[in-house]
Amino acid sequence: MKETKEKIVLKALQYFIDHDYQSVSLNSIAKGIGITKGGIYHYFNSKDELFMECMFIVFKKVQESSMGSLSEDSSLREVLTALFSFEDILEMIAESLNINFQNYFNFYYLMFEGIKKFPEVREMIINIYSGMQRGLTVLFTDLQTKGVIRKKIDCNILSFELIAMVEGTLLVSGFTTEIDLGLVGKDLVESSLERICV
Repeated sequence: MKETKEKIVLKALQYFIDHDYQSVSLNSIAKGIGITKGGIYHYFNSKDELFMECMFIVFKKVQESSMGSLSEDSSLREVLTALFSFEDILEMIAESLNINFQNYFNFYYLMFEGIKKFPEVREMIINIYSGMQRGLTVLFTDLQTKGVIRKKIDCNILSFELIAMVEGTLLVSGFTTEIDLGLVGKDLVESSLERICV
């Protein structure tokens, strides 16, 4: 029973990413899985409820992958590399959910649709960013205390700035094929180290 519910959620998520919320129907999801529309209603009362479950699963994976490999002993280079390893993060999320990101912009578009339609999605995103910023600020403050990061840098602002760089880079990469996320990530690590290290 649980396996069918998970199958529904993952199939729906792939449909939502490949298309958009409005154009995906419960009929198309049911057909793609090989069950009836009634089979979906066994687990979910509406398309909205199914969409919210998809968002919950995605944001849980984003939270796990965003800073999951870091500890309080992580070096500044390790922290920055974890932040700017765009392709690795996307691949990890896609693999863990068994979905395909043909274009990361589709994922962004889905999040924007969710933010527009559901206050709960907006709240999930706020919680992810707030948690990341708090976690990074703690790591950066510790590194600053150890003399790695320059004293005049505000670690809270630095955390915000780096998160904005991550999201901005991913968003811009959705508009152009000219950005090599692997190379850009390495360049951002090096330029950030140069700028903030003692």
